Amino acid sequence: MPILIGLTLIIIVFLYFSKSRGEKAKKISQEFWQKERDSQFVPKKDISSLDYITIPYDNLPFCYCKPGTGAPAKHSGSVISDSVPTEFSDASGTFAVLSGDTLSANGSYSRAPEYAAPYVEELASVEQEICALADSRILNLTGISNTELRLAYGTANLDPLTAYDQNFTTLIRALQKWGTLLASAGKQKDAVTVLSYGVSIGSDIAATYALLARLYKEQGDYHKIEELKESAEALTTLMKPSILRDLEQISSVDV
Repeated sequence: MPILIGLTLIIIVFLYFSKSRGEKAKKISQEFWQKERDSQFVPKKDISSLDYITIPYDNLPFCYCKPGTGAPAKHSGSVISDSVPTEFSDASGTFAVLSGDTLSANGSYSRAPEYAAPYVEELASVEQEICALADSRILNLTGISNTELRLAYGTANLDPLTAYDQNFTTLIRALQKWGTLLASAGKQKDAVTVLSYGVSIGSDIAATYALLARLYKEQGDYHKIEELKESAEALTTLMKPSILRDLEQISSVDV
């Protein structure tokens, strides 16, 4: 008899909490669809004063593409041509071109031999991609749903805001590739400049944080890895836990 009473109580408690969860889920669903319906009729609002990102072209290590007023202009000695160049020169010396892709899927990089650099066309191409954003509006809208955007700024602004957010995605992906190419070329200082800029504007690309942390560790700048963790903590993205795990591992294990 005591066993039967115990089982009955367990079933009653289970049914109570199941019903409670069901009612809560139903309420959340109703609230969501009500917001979705309301968002369809929000009038257009002024978005001219939003926190748009301005790329600091003068502070980034461009070598092949010079942004200017209007469309970005290439340097007169641009390496973009029908034939792949075998070397390029800059203030730090002359570099031979590697005949392969040094990028890796996990965001690490392969150390190039002295006076060697990754495929030059890739460096030039990624610079051009960033220069092409010179006249574009860029917004970091990570973690904000379409419904929230319509409610905040009006239904008619959804398409342009989505385009501005896509420009942000294009920018942070290009910064990640650029930083990795620079690190592979042995230009660690320039790589840190590029990657840290990506972090400063809210990039949520895990490989950006991982590579930057490795570069900081190579330089013995462990306090900057701690600053990276603080930046990651402020993210509103599903990638946040993964980024923090990577940073914790890098800060505690030799790479």
